[in-house]
Amino acid sequence: MGVSAERGTLGMTEPHAPAGAFTVVVTDARRTMAYLVAPESDDYIAIMAVLESSVTDLTPAEVTAALRGAGTLLDERTVEARLDKLREWTAVSARTDTSRILRHADLLARNWRYTATPAGRQVQRFYATVLAGTPTMREIPLSSLARVVAALETLAADATLPAAEVAEHICRLFTSHDDLDGALVGAEDTLAGLADRFDLDDDTTGELKRLLVEYATRVAGELESGSARASAALAALAHRFAELSTVAVEASDARTLIERGALTASRGGRVADWTGLAGWFDPHTGRAARFGLRLVRALPGMHANLRRLHSSSGTATSRARALQLAKAAADPTVGTAVLLAALGDHPWRKLYGDADDTDLPRNPSWRGGPPVSVPALLRATGRTGARGRPPASRDDAAARAAVAAARARRAAEHAAAVAEVLAAQPGEQLSFGAADVALASLMAAARAGAGGDRRTATRDGLGCTLFHTGEGVGVLRAPTWRIWLPGRVAVFHRPGVRPMAPVATIADPDERATVMVGGAA
Repeated sequence: MGVSAERGTLGMTEPHAPAGAFTVVVTDARRTMAYLVAPESDDYIAIMAVLESSVTDLTPAEVTAALRGAGTLLDERTVEARLDKLREWTAVSARTDTSRILRHADLLARNWRYTATPAGRQVQRFYATVLAGTPTMREIPLSSLARVVAALETLAADATLPAAEVAEHICRLFTSHDDLDGALVGAEDTLAGLADRFDLDDDTTGELKRLLVEYATRVAGELESGSARASAALAALAHRFAELSTVAVEASDARTLIERGALTASRGGRVADWTGLAGWFDPHTGRAARFGLRLVRALPGMHANLRRLHSSSGTATSRARALQLAKAAADPTVGTAVLLAALGDHPWRKLYGDADDTDLPRNPSWRGGPPVSVPALLRATGRTGARGRPPASRDDAAARAAVAAARARRAAEHAAAVAEVLAAQPGEQLSFGAADVALASLMAAARAGAGGDRRTATRDGLGCTLFHTGEGVGVLRAPTWRIWLPGRVAVFHRPGVRPMAPVATIADPDERATVMVGGAA
């Protein structure tokens, strides 16, 4: 910014500036922002807050009184010195107070009234609304995600929309995306600030737990499904990115200035904006995928804090609980009752074994109790390493290999099911696995919004488009059940592919498609 102080240098300083002096060398509008980073920035910000909120010019005495009422104690001479620096930095302007000029000597005195300049007002408002009062993002606006998906699917479903309607969808798309992106960044920063610490107290650990539960149970699933739908729509629009950018620029009121290069087009007016949007919604490397990974990485930190708080609570170990019981049993009034309540209904045990001698006194001492042999399983599982060292971790290579093999088997079965669905003819009976995959994609398409004569959705790597015919009944056949689609035909395809209608279609007026379930024929 072109300021310099004793510690560090943020720009060039004047050649003859004294050591430790705060010097501003820029001469443009950036000079107004100097008071935000000056050594006495708290004083300057408080004075600017008083001047910005006042409807008239103020004298130094009036500024001092207003500061004292706000809880900032500064004497009048200090306030006057701070006002002179603010005037030097063009954040404040001073005018002679003619009402106080009563004689010739008053013309030479500093009878000034101060007010914030337009630039100073804007800087102070920016500080108050953005820098000082930035709220911590908690709620993820899933409604913005829904608007983004709806706008993209509308643009992808109908390429003949009027230019004005296309521009409106583009504006809604990028406005909602900016809201969603800002919320995700704030939530991810909050998670990172909590999960990367191992010294959280009970309240902050509980807050981290609540955030993880809320995000993992509701937000993560919605982000994943919404990102998949948006990515599929963007893949269908990839060949129209240049056309959509041109429409966004032509719909702007400053089109001439944008074409001349005097202004930069808003988001959506460049092909790079659409390419970046496609990367943002990528199901594997996009923002939603990274947010889900951040949730997974936050779990170890939460568990570490929970274990630390549990172990330091005083009742986490058997030794601590035994000492508490001994302390309670030592009470002369209720000690016997406490011990009977804790041990009276159970046989005497030592290392989880029953004593052979049943004729024992009512409350035998630990030393006087009968010995019990330690079971072999306890000796095997209770063995630890050398004193002061943790035991070696168990070899779970076989378990990891079994999990990897099961995951690969499920992926192969799913790929075979998708291939079977794509190769089948309309109305042909599918196997159980292929029918389940097709049903999931079909139900996602039935819940999706209609775009012209069709509604499209993608689920687990399989796309489904429901064409509205107005007559006939489409069917999805499985060995033991049927799905009937009155007035519609289902076409399964790869994600991102725009299929052709197999028969004549008409516009779909329904909000959601009607699906009927029946048994095997």
